[in-house]
Amino acid sequence: MEIFKVIIHTHGGDRYIDNAVNYVLDGRQECAKGYGVNPYDPDIAAMQMKRTAKYFNNQNKTPLFHYVTSYSPETAPTPEKALELTDKVFSNITDSHQALIGIHSEKQAKSLNHAHTVVNPTDFNTGKMMYGDNSTNYSIAQRMADVTGQLTKLIVRKEDETEWECPRVFVPHDSATD
Repeated sequence: MEIFKVIIHTHGGDRYIDNAVNYVLDGRQECAKGYGVNPYDPDIAAMQMKRTAKYFNNQNKTPLFHYVTSYSPETAPTPEKALELTDKVFSNITDSHQALIGIHSEKQAKSLNHAHTVVNPTDFNTGKMMYGDNSTNYSIAQRMADVTGQLTKLIVRKEDETEWECPRVFVPHDSATD
């Protein structure tokens, strides 16, 4: 079973953006990819996200979304496969939001490769904000199930560090999302 984890941290401001982007690119990543941000320099990537939010006057709103997609060894046996799958899972978001993906190869539960994806909630075309509600989280979890062809569990880590496990398991649709 694949795991889609949402890490909520809505009140961290610029410091949270800096920390999250640094975590994605902290040297443990096997590979990384940026969407509208520099995937090689965390300071530049964080600055790019902050400037987009400031341009649309969203700098005092939710600073960033942090997602962790964990793949079973059969689904993503290599970091490159994990990056390819993560790219597909978030493709409808990265069309209009800055994002950064870093793949870590560490055993966690039954996962061999997992991705940390940070997303700027400000749409860089319109300035509208993406919301981290269950409608959004369920949509991404379902997309992960469709892309991987595997059952997917959704976990939300709240700001107080407690975790909520969604009672629903997301089942792939017959025709997977390309």
